[in-house]
Amino acid sequence: MVIFDFDGTIVDNISLAIEIINAHSEVYKYKKVNREENGDLSAFEVVKFMEVKYWKLPYLMYQLRKKINERESEVKIIPGIKETLENLKNSGYQLGILTSNTSANVNKFLKKFGIDSYFTYIKTRVPIFGKKQALHKASKQLNKNFIYIGDEIRDIEACRKNNIPIISVGWGLNSTSALEKANPGLVAKTAEDITKLIEQYKEDLFRG
Repeated sequence: MVIFDFDGTIVDNISLAIEIINAHSEVYKYKKVNREENGDLSAFEVVKFMEVKYWKLPYLMYQLRKKINERESEVKIIPGIKETLENLKNSGYQLGILTSNTSANVNKFLKKFGIDSYFTYIKTRVPIFGKKQALHKASKQLNKNFIYIGDEIRDIEACRKNNIPIISVGWGLNSTSALEKANPGLVAKTAEDITKLIEQYKEDLFRG
């Protein structure tokens, strides 16, 4: 089974999210973030850099999703990801999603891009720093080996703590160089690379 992150991995909404975050920095009293300059920071480090109080995160995430929904026409699917999903599905892999986004948003965009029938497992509303626990629960619930596809350093850390293999994608929140340092040899630069890496390292990725 192959389980995907959603934001920044399947849908291209990171640039829009950063634009919205920075546009409201003065209102909510935090520092602006620069994707190029801060691309090597983990999500925890980004929040620390922005000087956001942790108790404010749920509300800020709610506001962010609300603003993105208002501009949903600007959200595109990652180039080549639909074809990659089709190839994996046709090759016999079950597909899943595990994300902090809401089920309403995920289902809306899956239908928009015509990929809503591809997934047999969808877990939403994962706390922003709760991916380790969510992956552990998914592993117990599914009772099968799976590989995770994500765009952040925190995804790598969460998977390592659960002994779950991960392929990182270089088009999301964290830079390719930062991901390579944390997950050497398993970073996809294009959607097509995901399939290539799975096939190349299949025995190691799905061992046990």
